Amino acid sequence: MKKIILLISTILFALCFTNCKEKKYFEEIVSEKNVSITKLRFPRDTEKEDLVINIPVEFNLYLNNFPNIWFVNIYYDKNNHGCVIVQDFLINESQTDKTIFTLDEFQYPNYPKSIYLVEQKIKISKEEAKKWIEKYNPKTAVENIKSIDDTITLVSYKKFREDNPKFIEELRRIPDSIKFVIKNRKEKKTIQIKEKINW
Repeated sequence: MKKIILLISTILFALCFTNCKEKKYFEEIVSEKNVSITKLRFPRDTEKEDLVINIPVEFNLYLNNFPNIWFVNIYYDKNNHGCVIVQDFLINESQTDKTIFTLDEFQYPNYPKSIYLVEQKIKISKEEAKKWIEKYNPKTAVENIKSIDDTITLVSYKKFREDNPKFIEELRRIPDSIKFVIKNRKEKKTIQIKEKINW
């Protein structure tokens, strides 16, 4: 009897593992894309010189494993608030760095293999900006950032994350999340997958 129970448990575990593996649509990875500093794109007070740090949050996509997908959309929540694409964040294709306004512009089997999200409202002080610029890009200066078109590149996010654990911990203090809304042609249902961003 014990052998039968063990066999059934093993089979159920294998089925569950296979199904979970098959249903994996995306996963967050530690990006090698560069962190950068620029001005806040849509400031409330135009007199302020708000600086922001752009951190790429990258995801491998497995959408091309599912031929019946016909619609995909992405939603991003920051500090428990929904964000607006372009105004609050951008989505770029990893291979080309081209901005994507919706994944719905792609169709199977041509979905990108990976994308990265860049939030545009992580404000930092001038002192923080100076510290990071001096460390990672000393040939320039924070004073060179005069408009949103002026961007100072620092270092890969992987390296930045290793060097600045306290800053990363602060990003994680209030969990942020990404949600994929996927429509399946065959099953005629909407799948919603929400996962916490690990930063």
